[in-house]
Amino acid sequence: SPSHLSNFVTNTVSTMVVKARTRTQPNRRWQYKSAAALVLAFTYYAFVIVPYIGPSIEDQEYLNKINEENQAKKENPKSVTVSSRVQNSKEDSPSHLCLNEDFKPKHKLSVWTMLNDNPAYVGGALKVGRGAVKYTKTPIDLVVMELQSKPLTSDQWVDLHKVGFMKCIVESIPAPEKTRHDLKEKFAVLHVWAMTVYDTVLFLDADTLVTTSLDALISLDLNGKSIGVTKDFRERKWVDSFNSGVLLLHPSINEYKRLRKLLISGIEFEYTMSDQGFLNVVYKDDWHEIGFVNNANLAVYRFDRKFWDKYPIEQINVIHYTMKKPWKCDGKGSYGPICKVWLEAD
Repeated sequence: SPSHLSNFVTNTVSTMVVKARTRTQPNRRWQYKSAAALVLAFTYYAFVIVPYIGPSIEDQEYLNKINEENQAKKENPKSVTVSSRVQNSKEDSPSHLCLNEDFKPKHKLSVWTMLNDNPAYVGGALKVGRGAVKYTKTPIDLVVMELQSKPLTSDQWVDLHKVGFMKCIVESIPAPEKTRHDLKEKFAVLHVWAMTVYDTVLFLDADTLVTTSLDALISLDLNGKSIGVTKDFRERKWVDSFNSGVLLLHPSINEYKRLRKLLISGIEFEYTMSDQGFLNVVYKDDWHEIGFVNNANLAVYRFDRKFWDKYPIEQINVIHYTMKKPWKCDGKGSYGPICKVWLEAD
């Protein structure tokens, strides 16, 4: 055992020291042997025994915390604690989880969206991409995350490539059973945390519209928080949770692994909100407010017009068509003026 090895080395060194001190006749050869043995013993102790004895204090504290949580889960299976660990300063070399070989990143900053086989969302993504390219001066990659199980057509990719989108094919991420059935595939968005070929990822839902520059947003300081999002507006009022339709983050393999483990841990969240419900539990006190102008929720336009009108349309960077999908807009009704913004966009 480590303790026995340690005691053995300590006793051996002590005996050699005593002998060296008590020899009646000087013997230089013995002194040299003693010195060499001391150096060898110290090296063995420092580099073999000490690392073998156990984890570092920091790792031991984390392991203790995990053990406590596992014990709590046994006692109360519905209670799952969300642990966060300080990220290592050095992670694996930059990587991505795109399955297609033609995915070739060009820049360190990127704007992502995710599409399935619903053609309406492809039209939304095209407008997202055109707006980002038109107004943003910062060099960025435009990326569409395509589900391997729901590939887009070749014609759709012709249009997306023209705008400047690259294709990133990913596997689906299994959703918890209670998740709203039509939103289960949304958990694939977690893959963006693993795209460490990028320093920054700005994820935009395909029902958003970029109306002015993204330069300030994509370079925003998160002030030590893990993600950048904005406060949500639901059921005609502001709520404490956030809307993840516009999501700013810095990819991290460690964080990606943590999210994947949490997703299968039995963690409870608002299943009807799919990935947004999950992220709100994980990052409950760990998100930075990016500002209303970077995710102007259409619900606010309908139910809190006084607040919306504080921001001229020229100051809004991203409009989020939550209440009425923009491709269903006709420029009339309650959302008429904001729908026209989408209809008239490139």
